[in-house]
Amino acid sequence: MSVGQGFVLACARRVSTAGSSRGLPRLAERSTKRLISLKSLFAPPPPAGDAAARSKQRVVIKQDDLFHPLSKSPIKEMRQKGLLIQEHGCCPTCVHETLSSTGKAATREPMFECPDCGYPTHCSAEHWAADKSRHAEQCGFLRESNEDEHDLRSGRTLREFEFPSAQLPEVVVNFKSWDTFLYTRSFTNVGSARAMRHVSKVLTYPVTIGATLHQYSPFTLGAGLTPEGLKSMTALRTTIKEHELARSEKELQMQQTPLRIFILGARAEAMLPPHLYLQLSYLLPSSSMMVYFVGPESIPTADETRSTIAVSPRLALKYHKGYFHDVIWNFAPFDPFTDVFFLFSPGLGHPKGRAGWQPTIEKLLETKCPVFATGFHQADMDNDVAALTEDFGGAMDWLLKPQGNPFASLKRDFGIRNLGEWAIANWGIYGFRGKRYEVQRK
Repeated sequence: MSVGQGFVLACARRVSTAGSSRGLPRLAERSTKRLISLKSLFAPPPPAGDAAARSKQRVVIKQDDLFHPLSKSPIKEMRQKGLLIQEHGCCPTCVHETLSSTGKAATREPMFECPDCGYPTHCSAEHWAADKSRHAEQCGFLRESNEDEHDLRSGRTLREFEFPSAQLPEVVVNFKSWDTFLYTRSFTNVGSARAMRHVSKVLTYPVTIGATLHQYSPFTLGAGLTPEGLKSMTALRTTIKEHELARSEKELQMQQTPLRIFILGARAEAMLPPHLYLQLSYLLPSSSMMVYFVGPESIPTADETRSTIAVSPRLALKYHKGYFHDVIWNFAPFDPFTDVFFLFSPGLGHPKGRAGWQPTIEKLLETKCPVFATGFHQADMDNDVAALTEDFGGAMDWLLKPQGNPFASLKRDFGIRNLGEWAIANWGIYGFRGKRYEVQRK
C-alpha cells in the first residue's frame, strides 16, 4: 500500500461497519433510489446553530482556492503530512551529489517547499533550482495531489460519492473504460476530472473484480485472455449464469453455491466502507457472493472478533487475520467453478516480500482456481511477473497476459520518504492458475 492511500484508510475507519438488513430496491425504484453515500466521510461535523449558519460555516476552502503549501494549509492533516515528509523525506539533489562523489547516498531534510506544487521537496532553494528540470516531471502530479486532498477536506458536499444503486436489467454496463462504465452505471454526479480521481480511488477494487468476472469483461480472447484463461472464466461464468436462471425459482435459489472471492494480502481494500462493495454486487445481481479478506492487516475495525459483515442478502464480507497458507483449511475444499482469488499490488517480486509469498503461491496453484493480481506501475508488475515465472513457471498456466487495467485508480500516490516514487492502485493486471495436466491415450 502506498503512503498516499492513508487518507482513504483514515476516512474508512470512521465509518461504522454495521451491515444492512435491507434487500435490493424494487425494480421501479432502481433508476432513482440511491443507497450509498460516502460524502459524510470527508465532511467535518456541522457546527451548532441554525441551518443557514451551518451551511455558510461548513465550507473551509473554496473551489478556486484549493492550492496551499502544506506548511500553510488551513487543514491540520495536510500540515502534519508536510511535517512527516520533512522528517522522513530526502533531498534528491543531496542524494545525487553524494552518490556521485562518495558512492553513498546522504541527504538533508527537505525543508524547502516547491512554490509550484506546495510539497517540501528539497533541503534549500538552491538545490530545488538545480533540480528543477528533473522535478518538473513530478511537479504537476504533486500539485494535482495537493489540490485533490484539499478538496476532499474542503467541507463541500461531495456529491460524486453518491453512488447509484441496482442496475436496470435492460441496461448493459460497458466495461471499456471508466468513462463508459460510469455513464452506463448512471454515476450522474461525476462531472470533472477531479471527481473522477476521487471516485476511481475507492472503486478501483470492486470494479476491477466485477470487470474481470462479468460476461462483458474487457479481458477477452485476443485481448490478453489466453485459451487457459478462457477455460477458467467459462467455469466461473457458468456458475453466474446458473444463478441468473435460478433467480425466479426459490427452490433453486436455496441450492445455489455462492461465488467466493478471496482477496489475499488485503490492506486498503479491506478498510473501505463495506457498503462500497455493493457496487460489485450490482454488477452480478443474481449471484450470492462472499468476499474473503485474508491477511495480517485485513481486520477493518478495532474489534478483531468481528469477522463477518452482512452487507446485503446477497453479499457478505468475511475477514481473516493471518496468512493464507496458514489458514487455508478454513476455506477448503476449493472449486474452480465458484472460487477466484485476487492479489492487489502484492509485491510478489519485492526483495522483502518474495519469500513470504512463496508458501501462499504454492497453495494457490494447488487449488487450480484462477488468480488475478495487479501492480502499481509497469516496473512493479514486470518485477512480480518475473518472480512468478522464475519461482513457479513450470507449475502454472497464464490466464491473462500482463496489461494495463482500464479500472486502475486515476489518482497518483507519492511516498513520504521519496516524492520521486509514485504508485497507481491497480495500474496493471495479470492472471495465472496452477497447471492442469490432461491424460492422453497412446
